[in-house]
Amino acid sequence: MRYIGSKARVLDFIQDTVTETYGSLEGAVAADLFAGTACVAERFKAQGARLITNDYLWFSYALQVARVKLNRAPECPISYGEALERLNALPGAEGFFYREYTLEGGAASGFRRNYFSAENAKKIDAICLTLQQWRAEDQIDGDMYYLLAAALVDAITKVSNTSGTYGAFLKGDDQRKYKPLRLLPVSFLDNHQENQAYCADIRDLIGQVEGDLLYLDPPYNGRQYPPYYHILETAVLYDAPAIYGVTGRRPYQEKLSPFCRKDLALPAMVDLVERARFPHIYISYSTDGIMDYQALCQALAACGQVECFFRPYRRYKSNSGGENGQKSVKEIIIYVKKRGAEAAGEVRRGPGRAGHL
Repeated sequence: MRYIGSKARVLDFIQDTVTETYGSLEGAVAADLFAGTACVAERFKAQGARLITNDYLWFSYALQVARVKLNRAPECPISYGEALERLNALPGAEGFFYREYTLEGGAASGFRRNYFSAENAKKIDAICLTLQQWRAEDQIDGDMYYLLAAALVDAITKVSNTSGTYGAFLKGDDQRKYKPLRLLPVSFLDNHQENQAYCADIRDLIGQVEGDLLYLDPPYNGRQYPPYYHILETAVLYDAPAIYGVTGRRPYQEKLSPFCRKDLALPAMVDLVERARFPHIYISYSTDGIMDYQALCQALAACGQVECFFRPYRRYKSNSGGENGQKSVKEIIIYVKKRGAEAAGEVRRGPGRAGHL
């Protein structure tokens, strides 16, 4: 799916850095606590680590459950395969998505929002209503609910009439809008480990989890994430929020992140690293971020040994005159080996484990 700050294109860079500084992830406990689409956690899972994931958005939690937490489909009265088949066969229902996010349904409210075709919006409503009914009747458990919600999130990204995120809809119609919405099964990856997933404020969670390796991917700029993914959040929660404005965003004041504020990001990040119960910490960042990476590295030196790894890439930008240009920036991985890491590593990795400690 299209996601702001996705690390899909730099997964090899991340993995190579971890291998060089830490060693094999086989049997390690790794955490990804700004998980987003969970692509980094998926890569770590494929390397044999036991995963702890987190994000403060519920659509991300659904993706974490589907792609990382679960090694196989849960056993419920309604099986995974049967659930997908029944959901895909549902007739549409004129619910929240149809009323609020289509040209046809929004005529009465005065907001003619063009996020979806009427047919796809009705299908989203029908799926959401059915999932909530199944959960209330204990036909599916919590993990199955979010596993199926993740399939809906993936399906929505393929039929939404947007430029990539959900801060606004397109004035015209992209061809995606008319593709039929269909839920597809996930390909499970079994790491033979009991993985954990959370939807929490990382500042509250950081002192409650521990392991060998912590990966942090904070926002690089001042854009708060909730308004850009409000559609996906509402699809997972289906809570009929009191949306507002032309774009129909859900309220998000309680979700404002200090990591998106230039005056708060650096002290917030240092606080996380100080309180983290992980001896090896990796922070993805950019030379173009709102935090000065050199100042961040200097501040983190109080926590332990700091090393930076760089990879150049080209970022597309538009200038005020409307002409297109590109700005050269560098992706950074800041590696912090916390004081006492050697002792912690000996306890966690056990005898006979290879690694760079």
